[in-house]
Amino acid sequence: MIQKALILAIVGLALAAPSTKVEESLARTLKSEGTANIFVTFSGGNKAALRRVEVLKFANRANKISHLVQNLKDLAKSTQKNALALLTTRTVSFRQFWASNELYVKGASVELVNSLAALPEVREIREELIITLEPVPSDDEEIVPLAEWNIEKIEAPSAWALPGGNNGIGVVVSNIDTGVRYTHEALRANYRERYGWFDPYDGTSLPSDANGHGTHTMGTLVGAGGIGVSPGAQWVACRGCGDFSCTEEALKRCGEWVLCPTLANGESEDCSQAPQVVSNSWGGGQGNAFYNDIISAWKSAEIIPVFAIGNSGPSCGSANSPADQDDIIAVGSTTSGDVISGSSSAGPSLEGRLKPDISAPGNLIRSAWSTSDTAYQTISGTSMATPHVAGAAALLLSMNPNLTYSQVKELLENNADRNLQDTGANCGGIPSTEFPNNQYGHGRVNARKALEAAING
Repeated sequence: MIQKALILAIVGLALAAPSTKVEESLARTLKSEGTANIFVTFSGGNKAALRRVEVLKFANRANKISHLVQNLKDLAKSTQKNALALLTTRTVSFRQFWASNELYVKGASVELVNSLAALPEVREIREELIITLEPVPSDDEEIVPLAEWNIEKIEAPSAWALPGGNNGIGVVVSNIDTGVRYTHEALRANYRERYGWFDPYDGTSLPSDANGHGTHTMGTLVGAGGIGVSPGAQWVACRGCGDFSCTEEALKRCGEWVLCPTLANGESEDCSQAPQVVSNSWGGGQGNAFYNDIISAWKSAEIIPVFAIGNSGPSCGSANSPADQDDIIAVGSTTSGDVISGSSSAGPSLEGRLKPDISAPGNLIRSAWSTSDTAYQTISGTSMATPHVAGAAALLLSMNPNLTYSQVKELLENNADRNLQDTGANCGGIPSTEFPNNQYGHGRVNARKALEAAING
């Protein structure tokens, strides 16, 4: 008992005057638990590496991404050298993240945290985030809509049939989710086997999904048989979430893998295999910039990031991170009756920015499921809405692979449907009938109108 009291007293003294670099919640965890899993961020983040790439011209996208990745690795190596030297003197597990210029340390002690905080190049030390996946109830409707009402609602089949239209052929899309049942009848034909899967949790060699969430979102993105928006596209996936939650470490490992894929064993990276679109149906909390550096790197690599706005609605100001951050395509959920779903998070963000950017069908969506190769499930949420927008982006990139992130975003927003139901809400002082607003964003995505505008533009 005396020894335990002495240890607690030492911990208390170590935290009596904590560094301003140590997040308050981390300080509390260290005080109560003695150790914590932490992320160490460095001043400047990855901005210097991104700037160097943006001023150069490259023969092709693959060369640009390879150069970008090398710059990011060089920056991380030089910035983190003192912290790495310190960590190698401790018996502690750690991982370097080059895409976001961070270090992850498992089970860091109070003493180690204070030593890292003393380094002048360290900007902040905080506890690892854990994001929980929660089921979302559907909004009550008198009649369950027809099976593929959502695909028809956004006019995806009409987009495929346009003169100069397409179904996503030639584009590679990704999701970061719970995994994918790759043998599913709706997904097996367009899975890219080589450089197509990474599992930071268990290191599995082939895609799998014990939850169903990731299989469902991928089905809406690229599924065959009428369930997918861009069924001609190839898909790859990274398991950023376990069965019921997502660790920050896994999400960031997936972020790096999307930027420069490896084989399933983590070896033989090949940046030319990077997808053009990444769909993210996860998030939590508010006003948190923890994923911004990775998103910025994706955009520098010409990868379109699409994120679910969250299921914390209907209250104004309920938008979740990362979707509530600046210059990210954030997606809200609508019903078959063209009204915002009751659970769909609304803006404005804590910083006052308008969110979501756009909406898509997300209520009672039928798609592939993970329990068998012929299983389907009908579920709801902004998770289900997000792959509609990612799929529409794939159609645009199939038509013109040189479209920039800004051009894709503008085409989707400027051609969204706005004949939507008045909710009576006035979030951020903007009524739901005035566009853009903090419930629907710029409107509900329309794949045909966006692709038609791109073809005629």
